Amino acid sequence: MILPTKYIPAADSVLGRAASILPLRGKNPTVSELWHSYRIASPDSSFDTFTEALTLLYLLGFVSLDSGVLEWRV
Repeated sequence: MILPTKYIPAADSVLGRAASILPLRGKNPTVSELWHSYRIASPDSSFDTFTEALTLLYLLGFVSLDSGVLEWRV
């Protein structure tokens, strides 16, 4: 679920997971480096939920991909 609902907490929604990625952005990491940082910060999350959150950030224009390196626009 993209947005939190009565039954889905904000942290478990795609929007909440995307918000938890933003503090990890550092100095333009690769997707692998960001996944490693996210996995340490949120060990119960799967790669699927990570990619959903990263896709949402891409669709919102917060991040772009250039030669395998993430470029943040926030």
